[in-house]
Amino acid sequence: MSRLTLYWISGSPPAWRVMLALVLKGVPFDHRLLDVQNGENRAPEYLALNPKGQVPTLVMGDVALRESLAILAWLDRAFPDRPIWGDDTKSAARVWQDVMLMEVDLRPAVTSTAQSLLRNRPLPDADRDALLSAADDIAETLESTDFLGGDAPMANDIWLYPALHWIARGVVKSASPPEPVARLSEDRPSLKAWMKRMSALPGVAETYPPHWR
Repeated sequence: MSRLTLYWISGSPPAWRVMLALVLKGVPFDHRLLDVQNGENRAPEYLALNPKGQVPTLVMGDVALRESLAILAWLDRAFPDRPIWGDDTKSAARVWQDVMLMEVDLRPAVTSTAQSLLRNRPLPDADRDALLSAADDIAETLESTDFLGGDAPMANDIWLYPALHWIARGVVKSASPPEPVARLSEDRPSLKAWMKRMSALPGVAETYPPHWR
């Protein structure tokens, strides 16, 4: 099998997901950080790999894979030794359900919150409330387990970790972040402890967006 190459943009949660998955699965890979300001994601050679000019793109030989969840699913098929979509049918059902609910129900609130904070715009009440409600549910789950995926991080953990860091980045950059959002993890000890456990896993610290450091 050819060595993998990951094309990514610093601070992109979908690209970060794939990098986390590669690291947690122990899959060797090369990476290419695209410079958006210089238009590298719109260069003809990159558009030949990803016509939308988006990230991530994972390349193996003459195959270019796009869309983070599709890549995560493919990784478990290509490198099954350390699963991230559950290690039996019951856990696989739970992980897939969690991830799809996050994509449908949580992602709009995460995106609205992060972008509102980073652009110093008012955060819609509905998005704030949806985010806080989801955080409560996740924190409750984490009171009885180390990871959303069980004893080890799975795709649901991989989805959530960059999303919460994106919001945390917005809190740091915002002139006046809403207090409940600024204290999202502080007010939920189990969620804060989970963030620390994820960050302490081998190789995870190296995936942190370089321009956020």
